[in-house]
Amino acid sequence: MKYERKIKSDWSAKWIWAEAEESSKNAWLCFNKTVFLGEVPQSLTACIAAENKYILYINGELAVRDGGIKRGPTPTDCYHDEVDIAPFLKVGENLISVHVWYWGKDQSFSSTDAGQGGLLFEAIGEDVSVISDNTWKVKRDPAFKEDHGVLQPNFRLPESNIYYDAREEMCGWNTGGYDFSDWENAAEYSVGGSGMWGKTYRREIPMFKDFGLKDYASSTEGEGSITLKVPYNAHITPYLKVDAVAGKEISITTENTAEGSLHSTYVTKDGLQEFESPLWFNGERITYTVPEGVRVISLKYRESGYATEFRGDYRCSDEQMNTLWQKSLRTLYVTMRDTYMDCPDRERAPWWGDATNEMMLSMYSLDTASHLLYRKGVSTMLGHASPETKVLLTVVPTKGYYSELPMQQLAGICGFYSYYRYTADEEFLRQVTCPSLDYLDLWDIGEDGLVTHRTGSWDWPDWGDRFDVPVLENAWYYYAMLSVLSIAEILGDIEARDALGDRMAKLYDAYQKLWCGNGYKSASAEGFDDRGNAVAVLAGLCPEEHYGEMRELLFDVRNSSPYMEYYVLEALCKMGEYELAKRRMCERYRDMIAEDYSTLWELWDKSGTMNHAWSGGPLVIMSKHFAGITPLLPGYMLIGIDPRYSLDSHMSCTVPAVIGEIKLSYTTENCHTNIEVVIPEGARAVIRLPEKEAVLWINGQKVFDDSTGNAAVGMEYDSESRTVTVE
Repeated sequence: MKYERKIKSDWSAKWIWAEAEESSKNAWLCFNKTVFLGEVPQSLTACIAAENKYILYINGELAVRDGGIKRGPTPTDCYHDEVDIAPFLKVGENLISVHVWYWGKDQSFSSTDAGQGGLLFEAIGEDVSVISDNTWKVKRDPAFKEDHGVLQPNFRLPESNIYYDAREEMCGWNTGGYDFSDWENAAEYSVGGSGMWGKTYRREIPMFKDFGLKDYASSTEGEGSITLKVPYNAHITPYLKVDAVAGKEISITTENTAEGSLHSTYVTKDGLQEFESPLWFNGERITYTVPEGVRVISLKYRESGYATEFRGDYRCSDEQMNTLWQKSLRTLYVTMRDTYMDCPDRERAPWWGDATNEMMLSMYSLDTASHLLYRKGVSTMLGHASPETKVLLTVVPTKGYYSELPMQQLAGICGFYSYYRYTADEEFLRQVTCPSLDYLDLWDIGEDGLVTHRTGSWDWPDWGDRFDVPVLENAWYYYAMLSVLSIAEILGDIEARDALGDRMAKLYDAYQKLWCGNGYKSASAEGFDDRGNAVAVLAGLCPEEHYGEMRELLFDVRNSSPYMEYYVLEALCKMGEYELAKRRMCERYRDMIAEDYSTLWELWDKSGTMNHAWSGGPLVIMSKHFAGITPLLPGYMLIGIDPRYSLDSHMSCTVPAVIGEIKLSYTTENCHTNIEVVIPEGARAVIRLPEKEAVLWINGQKVFDDSTGNAAVGMEYDSESRTVTVE
């Protein structure tokens, strides 16, 4: 899918809000506008911006359930949605109703705050014009109140808990025939860069996916509570239908609530009633605390999430690996929405080290719509970069918090080049080249040839201890330079290429002085660190003659958190140590694999969150290295398929490449391997065969059989490397 960042500057509409609610926080406001149509247009695009979220009804019918994405393409600007509303319109009188939720938190890790709530609505077509102005009616929704309970959300979250008192709900305000006589006219405010809401950027990602209301998988009743099971950790909004007397509190929580996640409270009115919380939270076990005087009729949930499809897959003869791949996928998806995030419960923040790993996971598991989320993240990071300091921030958008984690940013620069390898998107390279060069220039090279340590605003190399910071930081810096050097060569930037080459040569020579016989180690370190040595291998700082010693270090030393474990496993695979990579993976992830939970933990000891996508690196390792499917040329213009036949008796893998799906499956029995490959029409591929007897099928056609030793017409067989090349 094509990525495009576009500002809308030709608004005819005005920002509107209730004048009496200008300073209100955590406020829900209801807006209504009646429009007369002589005929219904075939299509009518409504541009809608809200501070911060909105729900759209047209003629009483739900048109948008979860509108808007979190504010912050730049520190001062916001986004708008584009929605075709024609299917909801009719000839004659039409009621446009918008429910807007303003958060109003000064400090959070995933959104900025304009300082006031607002709605901007514009739908202009032939013979029709619907614009937000002071003719719209507005009223604060009295049913939504502040939750003053003990369990408050983590301060990093911009959202507040939902506390809904049905005794004060305005029934029918978004349907025809409602009396608006006591509603005030909206107040108008300016549009554009000079206004408090700033410029409006068109939404860069799809509207969120709605999976519909679902029944819970199972339930367990306790004293005054019902706990229901969701099949997997997901973004959900809980639903209830009850018969009750007025004034009874029903709280709805998950297993994550006590850790600072969000929850909802519903206060009953008299009689039969139903309610679906507009606030999504996540988990597998949803608990409704139900007091006496309430008869439960139905409890359901609605799953929602980022609009992408699961296209990748991996299966093999080792069920541990299959479970781990699927848990990695679920962990990835539950950490995607407005942005790639570290976790969906504690903070929902786009830490760039997490986002880099998540981008790689998506390349092997999700369709290309997922690429838009990564591109949005990169554009947001660049939109928050200071032209004066040239610093790339690790958490954006954010308000009231300055955060540069230099080593995560260097990893992110490496990710820029990786993204290009999988997409062949040169426009993206042009976007990131200068900011990357500027950021690399912030480091000084000392007289010893190594970089001067950069602390940033948080001196964080990884969770855990026993860091060897000089070994790790210099390896990351060299790896980032290598990535930008590759970008400069692609774009023909000779000046940047030469400058980076000179700096890299100096650092390479200096880094070799850190070799201590069994690995790289600085004078201040107590022992060898797997993290820095792994990045040294990936960056090309470790020559192949040291691989023998390095393999022992990278298998035995286990300092890394799940975040850096991905890079350790990558390094083992780069050295050809696939068996060791699998053994280490199985041992380190054993407890997470065995846990009766669908997602992976933040840390090995089960502390932190229960769903942290940086832990999902094994998905990439299995599909990229064990199945061996990689782009030999950018964008898979030449496909590499190099499976590790010795690891499993059978394996199948699907990769959702930008040129189309690539599929591999093989079975080995009695020293004979049958290999089936599906590649997009017209694709070029290099496929490695096992050393044992093999038959290769491509797109249903037998193209090689060891019994004859001949490849089919149009195929080239290299007996020395045992590869078949498809041209």
